[in-house]
Amino acid sequence: MGGPYRCTNMVIQIVDTVNEKTYTVGVVEGIDIDLSYAGGPEPTYGTRIQRHSAGSKIAKFTVTRWYYADEGYEDLLLDLFDGETSFSLIGYLVDSAGSEIKHGGNSATKITITGCRLYRWRPKTGGADDIIGEEASGSGTDWTLDIEESTP
Repeated sequence: MGGPYRCTNMVIQIVDTVNEKTYTVGVVEGIDIDLSYAGGPEPTYGTRIQRHSAGSKIAKFTVTRWYYADEGYEDLLLDLFDGETSFSLIGYLVDSAGSEIKHGGNSATKITITGCRLYRWRPKTGGADDIIGEEASGSGTDWTLDIEESTP
């Protein structure tokens, strides 16, 4: 398990597909995930009404965390960036007891981005007494929104 969480209701896991290890990222300052489809409305011959054309999936993300926060993998994002390592990114919300949040009492939602690679890494600093952080941005080749239905 990662260190103490800054974002107490968010769990971010990185699954290193090369070394087959799962890391729970501790002290996450923030995460920005952009899931989309390539495409949009396109003109159609013989009509004035456009039709939608949804192409391949697009997944982009940015993770900001405290640097050297997790014992044993303090420089995880830097290592993934420097090693050009492929990984999966998993994110989900938890309640104050640490249980995954249920939507409507029947399901929980989890975002999984596969085929990830980091394309940008940078250290983050603030004031003189601030803890140094790191920020990494990348893209994935596929994403899924897993809706886990409970059985009565």
